[in-house]
Amino acid sequence: MAVYQTQSAAETIALGRALAEELCPGDVVAFHGDLGSGKTTMIKGIAAGLGVEETVLSPSFVIVTEYRGRLPVYHVDLYRLAGSAELGTDELEDYLEGEGVCLIEWAERVGNALPDRTIRVRIEYEGEGRRVWVERSGSAAEPVQ
Repeated sequence: MAVYQTQSAAETIALGRALAEELCPGDVVAFHGDLGSGKTTMIKGIAAGLGVEETVLSPSFVIVTEYRGRLPVYHVDLYRLAGSAELGTDELEDYLEGEGVCLIEWAERVGNALPDRTIRVRIEYEGEGRRVWVERSGSAAEPVQ
């Protein structure tokens, strides 16, 4: 597990860009953290690092937004779901096993449906900045620099 400090949205975006350099088709990144902690901000950095030119917004009302870059990006936001029962595993499976990168906010609402090799990111407030933990279970990827 690697731990990072960011002091601004720009630094959180830069950390996302660095993580994007390591991502491959089929990768899943699960985000955990309180409302407003910076999950969408880091996802903006990942999307930019994957060549997405569109403005990345939180897809809270549509659950999934797809973007095109050097890889397809599936931005999933489960904030509005009460639990994994509301989201059919089959619905999510297409994104988890897709040809792109699946970025999931509020990933704890998926239950046990995430693949073993999911990259888990936890973001928490720390003073004026953020502390970001990146854990790569079952992955050979090196820590983000």
